[in-house]
Amino acid sequence: MQVEIVTIGNEILSGRTLDTNFATLARLLEEASVKVAWHSTVGDSQERIAEGLTRALDRADAVVMTGGLGPTPDDVTRKAVSTVLGRPLQLDEGVLESIRERGRRMGRRLPATIETMALLPRGAEVWPNSVGSAPGLLLLHRDKPVMLLPGVPSEMTALAEEHLVPYLRERTGRAIETFTLRTYGVFESQLHERIGALDDAWQGASLAYLPSSFGVDLRVTVSGANPAVVRETSLRAYNELFAKVNGVVYAEGATGMEEVLGAILLDKGWRIAAAESCTGGLFVKRLTDVPGSSRYVERGFVTYSNAAKLELLGVDEGTLKAQGAVSAAVAEQMAGGARGRAGVEVGVGITGIAGPDGGSENKPVGLVFVALASPLGEVVRVLHLHGSRATVRERAAQTALDLLRRHLLGLPVDASLD
Repeated sequence: MQVEIVTIGNEILSGRTLDTNFATLARLLEEASVKVAWHSTVGDSQERIAEGLTRALDRADAVVMTGGLGPTPDDVTRKAVSTVLGRPLQLDEGVLESIRERGRRMGRRLPATIETMALLPRGAEVWPNSVGSAPGLLLLHRDKPVMLLPGVPSEMTALAEEHLVPYLRERTGRAIETFTLRTYGVFESQLHERIGALDDAWQGASLAYLPSSFGVDLRVTVSGANPAVVRETSLRAYNELFAKVNGVVYAEGATGMEEVLGAILLDKGWRIAAAESCTGGLFVKRLTDVPGSSRYVERGFVTYSNAAKLELLGVDEGTLKAQGAVSAAVAEQMAGGARGRAGVEVGVGITGIAGPDGGSENKPVGLVFVALASPLGEVVRVLHLHGSRATVRERAAQTALDLLRRHLLGLPVDASLD
């Protein structure tokens, strides 16, 4: 099955809003072994939406449209679809009452225009929206599914996961198995060189390399008509892939580095404090994004200035003057100061130059020092990062998380495939 995704919205075409809905849908459909063959974006006009749908129906086996299902004047997707498919809009009393009931639960007074959200093309199957008002809709046109989802990302994602993906999986009639190995510390090219070409044992499987500031995810999707064969192939692929890259795998699925580290700290019964300069609290923010992190996160120090490093962490003034704030010695003293002032087992210190200015020939932008102090000893590592200010900060925080993970598990400090 080849699908076209049509995203609707003037704000996307203007560049003011990123089309995250397409990225989410494409990922979900790929995991369901449904091929996204085309993607188009059209503006908020009935004419443009109708053109987009007509073109998609001519070339795709199924069409997914997202956006334009709300109650405002520019929400004209239902009208456009009604016209193209020749299905008059009809008021669905069940949908209308569901919208009204949601408004009552939230204590909101709904505008009269809310009724337009219950005007559906004749014969549409309603997909209930568990997180919003506008339902998803399914229509069959000459045996081609046309699926309409709201444009609000949280609502679109919920409807896609709860209704769209299960429907398409059932329609294709294929068994699917997926798994993801999350790696950090090596480049995509290094992983590709180690893994090599997929052999015959991987028949029916595909491997995707997904690089980001947080590492490279390896996602495998296996599909086929026989569920037993698919499961066997998936298990064989997992074992083979893990054996090749396990030295840099930190998690599976959607688990983040911060969750892995939190579990390690909980297992040891240790608490952590961090002193940050160039990352501005991002390291601690990542840790505290995890529910229940108060059990192991004690506090964070954002010591951006030299005065803050002296006053809050007890960094030696002579060291600051002699070696500068961006140095291994200061990072070590920041980690030790955070640990001592907070009275915890683990201290982390991060100092560097995130850019875009502030660098020099001896200390260029992207130079970052990360130091750790724990009952297992002290570690300091120098990083040479590249990219924008945001990228340097993100990679510094991720590297600090991974460095601490490796330190606490007794693994080599530097990631390696060997």
